[in-house]
Amino acid sequence: MKKARDLLKPTRRAFLSLARPPSPSPTAVPLPPQMDPSERYCYNPRLQWNPEVEDYFIKAYGADNFSRISHALTRPSTYSCIRVNTLKTTTDAVVQKLKAIMKETGFEDCTMAEDGPNDNPTNELEDSLQNSPIAKCQIPGLEYVLFVKGSGPHSIDYGVAPGAPPKEVIVSRKCAEAVLRGAQVFVPGVMACSAHVEKGDAVAVSVAIEQHGPDGGWAIGMTRGTVLQGLQTDPYYSERYGLYIGQGITKMSRAGIFRVSEGIAVDMNNRVFKLPSFHDVLEGEIFLQNLPSIVAAHALDPQKGERILDMCAAPGGKTTAIAILMKDEGEIVAADRSHNKVLDIQKLAAEMSLTCITTYKLDALKAVRRRNESNDNVTVQSSEPLRFHEEKTFSTVQVLNPEKVRNEIVSNEKENERTYVSKADIRKSNRRMRNGPGRNQCLGGRVENSKGFDPDSFDRVLLDAPCSALGLRPRLFAGEETVGSLRNHAKYQRRMFDQAVKLVRPGGVIVYSTFVSKIQCTINPGENEALVRYALDTYKFLSLAQQHPRIGGPGLIGGYEFPDGYVEEWLRPGEEELVQRFDPSSPLDTIGFFIAKFVVGPKNI
Repeated sequence: MKKARDLLKPTRRAFLSLARPPSPSPTAVPLPPQMDPSERYCYNPRLQWNPEVEDYFIKAYGADNFSRISHALTRPSTYSCIRVNTLKTTTDAVVQKLKAIMKETGFEDCTMAEDGPNDNPTNELEDSLQNSPIAKCQIPGLEYVLFVKGSGPHSIDYGVAPGAPPKEVIVSRKCAEAVLRGAQVFVPGVMACSAHVEKGDAVAVSVAIEQHGPDGGWAIGMTRGTVLQGLQTDPYYSERYGLYIGQGITKMSRAGIFRVSEGIAVDMNNRVFKLPSFHDVLEGEIFLQNLPSIVAAHALDPQKGERILDMCAAPGGKTTAIAILMKDEGEIVAADRSHNKVLDIQKLAAEMSLTCITTYKLDALKAVRRRNESNDNVTVQSSEPLRFHEEKTFSTVQVLNPEKVRNEIVSNEKENERTYVSKADIRKSNRRMRNGPGRNQCLGGRVENSKGFDPDSFDRVLLDAPCSALGLRPRLFAGEETVGSLRNHAKYQRRMFDQAVKLVRPGGVIVYSTFVSKIQCTINPGENEALVRYALDTYKFLSLAQQHPRIGGPGLIGGYEFPDGYVEEWLRPGEEELVQRFDPSSPLDTIGFFIAKFVVGPKNI
């Protein structure tokens, strides 16, 4: 286990260079006039937590470790992790293609020009990234995983001069988190802008983070379109301290930014963190995926010919990873309660040319079919079985004429030749005529509804449960979560786990993780270790199993007593090494993540 973790430690030179005491809260006090501008125009945020939540995490991790975790969460990982679709290409071929793309775009030079050299590489991956921006994973079984080096934090010269502040743009917190991951600044994310900004101007980009208001809520406290002055007389001057994420060139004037509803507002050409963008790059051949998510698919250990359920499958990263591990032989049922997200899974499976994936729209809380329900699934937009296949895109959409529908209803009743059309269908038709066909109808996507599945009908189940997303990186705000909301997340996950236990056959496997999308994950023990405790205490036929590969750290032992007297139990001694916990501040430099693997014994005990 230790050897695996040592092999995987990514390059963290830039991150470790940040090991300095956290800066004051950006809302603490106004800056004194003699403050060095370089200390203001930098990136050094400090996460704000609900005091009770902070106490809870300090009890779980210890004050020093939680401080490191909180600091790490405000930074993106210093590398991107790519999974290669080995059914369509090879790892070596992808490496060559990516190197050519990075050289063409100039990103290769950015990764090599990192602040501060490292003269003491600590492992093979870090050593290989010294001379190349791309490295293969060294963990046995994960050779198809690539790491693409990023860099940062970088010091940026914003052209600050006494009495002449730079032109600025303030973006929303969510926009800033996306920019830190490599995105551009799009129009909806812009909150405020300096006066007299024209197309082609260089602007400093900072972020507006929610502040605690007198009513007890959280808000950014500014109206979209606010004019920035840049001087200390500006009411938002102190709030931007340590929150500058880079510099860019405006693609439109100030007036244009606040007049249109879409488009790129600022082209970020100088970033605090420089990470490669893989948008529309080698579609079908690669998939950008966090390392722990890939490990979770391996922990499930899928075998050819098995029937596997991915209960909360969107956006399809682990679903397709499982399909590739099975060599596209068997059946993977990918379910999600969102119609649009199911379409996303279909699209990804089509890009990767995977045929063993069957998609359904289904709420994970209703995954077990009731005994009085028919064995037939209810179909929406299609009556044919939906073993995944590519759908044709329709350029036009037939919309029912309400008057014609009414006439058909009368005719149907008389002739009994067609299915009765309800008033709800008529209202839906009226809405379509008024609002247009909508995204899904225009795409021509088909999604099949399911009433659930029979008990004991799957060999393996992956429950990638929705969570609080407190392990998201980069994260710039965490104050909205309360102890009560964290406990509610845990209750919701237990109900999902109850469904998973019923669906997997004796002798099967359940893998539980807290990661529901590309970016959501959590560091909350109540959603991780406490769920394991609940599972083992409630279902005596479940037992924890070893995971391969094992590169994460041990779980948390003990528990926590809340102010209201409720006691949350975590793992017991001996169980901590049977789960994998990924700490954002660890040398792995990943998101916060958790994986537990259960073997299902005879259910009649």
